[in-house]
Amino acid sequence: MTQIDTATCMMLVRSIAEEIAASKAKPRPDAPIRDIIQHARAVSRAAQTTLRSALEKRCPTIEWADEDDGPAGQTYWLYDPIDGAYHWAQGLPLWASSLVLVRDGEPVMSMVYAPAMKEAFVAGKGAGATCNGVPLQLSGKRDLGAAVVGGAIPPIGQVGPAMQDEALHLLRSVAREVFVVRPMAAASLQLAYVAAGRLDAYVETGREAADWLAGALLIREAGGAVTDLAGNAFGWSGDGVLAANRALHPALREVIRQAGEAGRIENPLLRHAE
Repeated sequence: MTQIDTATCMMLVRSIAEEIAASKAKPRPDAPIRDIIQHARAVSRAAQTTLRSALEKRCPTIEWADEDDGPAGQTYWLYDPIDGAYHWAQGLPLWASSLVLVRDGEPVMSMVYAPAMKEAFVAGKGAGATCNGVPLQLSGKRDLGAAVVGGAIPPIGQVGPAMQDEALHLLRSVAREVFVVRPMAAASLQLAYVAAGRLDAYVETGREAADWLAGALLIREAGGAVTDLAGNAFGWSGDGVLAANRALHPALREVIRQAGEAGRIENPLLRHAE
């Protein structure tokens, strides 16, 4: 089995992310959304090529997966150079680069690097999770009414009105039961913040496992729980993500179940989940 040098992987991810952050070649503020998206994709493709070339020299037997195509083989890398591309394009700091190694459907090593804060979140299966070398610690909150919860509202132009409505319904249902909901950053970074105890939980609709796998391992290794919205095992085939400490996770799962039964969330998996 190929030995993975975590420090080298993080060094490569960090270096590329900081180059992206420092680049002045960005679209005009008044550029059409289409041009902004195309530019972000071009930057992302270049970063993918750079990291893939570097890691293939070190780990030639490990495959690569595309976040849009789903899993590839038994062991593969999944890399997102700009998670939170709209934040990055807008000049907001809360975007991140993420890299995860997946084996037999499970993340076994992951890292999330936030260049604006110079924070490197790293986790290994069975080896714990850290930020800049300091062990992560989940929030100790047990009262759902005091919880600060992260989330996401996808752009209507990207997902359409039905999926955006579902995301809004989910966040509204959760917001009624917690202290506050704050969709504040890239998904991988918000999940890292759950692992670090800065957010108490994170919820999101959709089937964006590629955005969630790196953060999911951080939370698990910090001692938290990560499932899909129906409470099933988290993975490529699940619908949505629910991440929290083990005291808040069941309470949030019940809020989501009740919202599904009341028809505020249209996904049939949520309405009929046990």
